[in-house]
Amino acid sequence: MEILLLGGLSAAAFIIIMVKTGKVFSFARFGWQTDVVISVILAAIFFGTFSGMIVALIAGIFISGFLFLVKLISPPKK
Repeated sequence: MEILLLGGLSAAAFIIIMVKTGKVFSFARFGWQTDVVISVILAAIFFGTFSGMIVALIAGIFISGFLFLVKLISPPKK
């Protein structure tokens, strides 16, 4: 249960940073590239323990879902 909470908090931190930069739609446009970069950063941050890597995995899944939803609601670029 704690791992899910920590994964959610880590994902929320990255989402807040994306929102503060004002480029959420830009991040969503790059799709899998953004997912890979954020997952690698999270893995580097939580490297060292099995539970840390699981937290990084769960946070990556949450961020991926968030970017997918943003991509669905964002207006198409011309």
